[in-house]
Amino acid sequence: MSEDSGTRSQINAFLSELSTWAKRINLVGSTDPAALAKHVSDSLSAAEYLSPGSRVVDLGSGAGFPGIPLAIARADVEMTLVEIREKRVHFLRHCVRTLGLGARVLRAKIEEPPAEPPAERYDVATLRAVAIPSKAVEIARPWVKDEGEIWVWVGSSADRHSLDPHAEISLGKRGSVLRISAASVSRGTH
Repeated sequence: MSEDSGTRSQINAFLSELSTWAKRINLVGSTDPAALAKHVSDSLSAAEYLSPGSRVVDLGSGAGFPGIPLAIARADVEMTLVEIREKRVHFLRHCVRTLGLGARVLRAKIEEPPAEPPAERYDVATLRAVAIPSKAVEIARPWVKDEGEIWVWVGSSADRHSLDPHAEISLGKRGSVLRISAASVSRGTH
């Protein structure tokens, strides 16, 4: 997806905040500009595939990847960032406020979705570096509508187990985003 100057400016502001906060709390493995550029690129690779007006939940948001870059690039989607660790929740809320994003931050365990009626579930759940792909899909299923999708970022050598994505978004040599139909995943015990 091509970036306009406003998107690039907001991404740069986000990365500046991330680098500043990372000096005080553990947010990412490396704040090296090349490493951060890969995180941003991998996140933005999915932006054009989101339907306008989608309700998206980024589970295990951590340092904000992919949720914050997606919220920056796609102001037309309703983004919810879910994180349990308090310091990271503070960071995410700070970024949402500072960048003027329309996203919300929810402090919750991703394994324990809020008790919402099915109409309040999300269209898309995103998970990046949360768990092995099969576990990530299991965790995400209760958050997503039956007609929704679960998007899992996987490395090039990821163990996909028995996952059967109906579509994939290529990340080049770094892997892909598996797009899995929620209806094809058991709701389990959640």
